[in-house]
Amino acid sequence: MAGFPEYLWIAVVGTMIGFFYAFGIGANDVANAFATSVASKSISLRMAVVIAAIFEFCGALFLGASVTTTVRGKIFDTSYYEDQPEVVLLGFMTSLVTASIMLLGATYFAMPVSTTHTVVGSIIGFSCAAEGFQSINWSETVKIIISWFASPLVTGVIGFIIFFLIKHIILLAENPFNRGYYTFSVILFLTIGLNVFFVFNKGTKNFTHFQDEVYDIKWVIPTSWGIGLVCGILWLWPFGPQAKVIIEKRRLAKEEAKAAIKQGEDQEKALPQANDDDEVIDPDDDEYVPAPQKQPVISFHETTKEPVVVEKEKSFFGRLAAATVDQGMYCRSQQRYSLATITY
Repeated sequence: MAGFPEYLWIAVVGTMIGFFYAFGIGANDVANAFATSVASKSISLRMAVVIAAIFEFCGALFLGASVTTTVRGKIFDTSYYEDQPEVVLLGFMTSLVTASIMLLGATYFAMPVSTTHTVVGSIIGFSCAAEGFQSINWSETVKIIISWFASPLVTGVIGFIIFFLIKHIILLAENPFNRGYYTFSVILFLTIGLNVFFVFNKGTKNFTHFQDEVYDIKWVIPTSWGIGLVCGILWLWPFGPQAKVIIEKRRLAKEEAKAAIKQGEDQEKALPQANDDDEVIDPDDDEYVPAPQKQPVISFHETTKEPVVVEKEKSFFGRLAAATVDQGMYCRSQQRYSLATITY
């Protein structure tokens, strides 16, 4: 900002608002990603926060540049703002404000939304307001909008296929735990290999020297899938057996707890049941004195002034138990009366 000191405040305020926007991303977008994992108790909420903090940062560092390039320069025609860069600065700041309000508002009402939708829509709005609809690069923007509708459909189909395979290969197997234990190594191989490939293929474009002189698809593919293969083997030994022992202990403890609870319930059902009003008499008690009879007492409700029957015990504590009152209301001569039928 050395060339534009008068606009330094926009950069400072924009940076501060960026923190609020990041807070909204964590509260909404990250919550969307980890909701299934936390709800299924695969990981705890604290572990989800730690994983998100690490890998959200790594994803933004290695793969965020290509998306940033699209957002900052391909949604609108930058030639309209060559002589007025301050408008772009102010427009991006207002886009951050709008997107932050949208994210935090949606989070308040527990509505899952996309951060990409909010910021792209905000940028389109600011450019239309500044230079009109002709300033929007509609060919690129239409692709973004199409991806908004296509991505749920495509991921829905992929999710259906993956869960269908998991259901029939693992869940319906004779021993689903062992089948899932060994299948997890294959899942690690595929997911980690694919992620590493994207980091090498897309993330290295952020580093010009690496992309021009080091990058070569001939070593990127075997290196990426080789790392995935190593992770899959490490699950089979030594990490997998350790995790299996812990899981077996927890499952055994849960089964023992359920058995103990069921045994206690069965013993309780086997005991003779007595009503609260039944008087238990001990035949060996020579000092037995019959319990005092309950006397019905009519009282009136403090607010409605309607008659209420209570049963008063002649005991030391003088407990009162509310009785049932059947009430009928009618109106006569513009006066309201209460009529109660009391049943003992």
